[in-house]
Amino acid sequence: MTLFGQPAYKTSNSENAFQYFITATDDAGQSYEFTVYEGPSGLAIGGHRIDSHTILAAQSFVQYVKEASPADFEETMMYEDTGCTIVYGCKDGVCYYREIPKFTTIEHNNKELPDLTQNQLDEVLTIDFSNIKDEDDLWFWKNDMLDFSNVHFPTIRDLMRKDLIVTLGKTIGLEEVKVIGVEEGFCPEFSAETPEMALIALTEVWAWKTTAGKPTKKRHLNCSSFAWTLARAVYGFYGGNLDKTHAQANAFYEVYEDKISSQEDTLRFFYALLDLFKFKRL
Repeated sequence: MTLFGQPAYKTSNSENAFQYFITATDDAGQSYEFTVYEGPSGLAIGGHRIDSHTILAAQSFVQYVKEASPADFEETMMYEDTGCTIVYGCKDGVCYYREIPKFTTIEHNNKELPDLTQNQLDEVLTIDFSNIKDEDDLWFWKNDMLDFSNVHFPTIRDLMRKDLIVTLGKTIGLEEVKVIGVEEGFCPEFSAETPEMALIALTEVWAWKTTAGKPTKKRHLNCSSFAWTLARAVYGFYGGNLDKTHAQANAFYEVYEDKISSQEDTLRFFYALLDLFKFKRL
């Protein structure tokens, strides 16, 4: 059995999933094609036709992957938003990951998730946007991500939207978020294919417009750091650290990422992040 070529793949941003199309040939030169799906629900293998040869090809592929050592490689990614460079690869079967610049002075934050007041709980339970159609942005406002992320995404999204509506005195959609973001010096670029960037844009505008503080460069940076931390929590989207405070926020998330499993946990994590960045809702 020979497996060859770089697998073609496509991504589903709503599920952070990958679909690989594998072609295998046997000793007689006969080709068999099957698909490998990798996503939050696990692995699945299927073929365009169900026969013993295709099943054998898939089984051989699985065995090959289990036994093969990673090939030596090194790749570099640079995130313009954070100015951070990620170097990752494998050498002699050992995989590695380096972040440049690396914040070596980060201490593990032992901060506990805060208890919630009844008012904080009641506030999110009474939010109702059913009267807003959002026909152009259903992929963001109506996609609650409940089958994908442990973080209760609609709680954070809708709370921020409510605050913006109250502060600005009008209904806020993604187009308004983009306009405000540009006006305030952020760089909002997103589409239905990049919902994590839409969350970053919403969070930056929310933090800048609806929390107390002077319009300083440091606070502006904190708004972006806070937004990227939330995007990582919801979508698993990590692009490095903007500064030491951002690194502390990411380290804090790593402590609690497996302990967030409910709407209440999400709110407690949200308010803990606000405290870490010294944000106070108006």
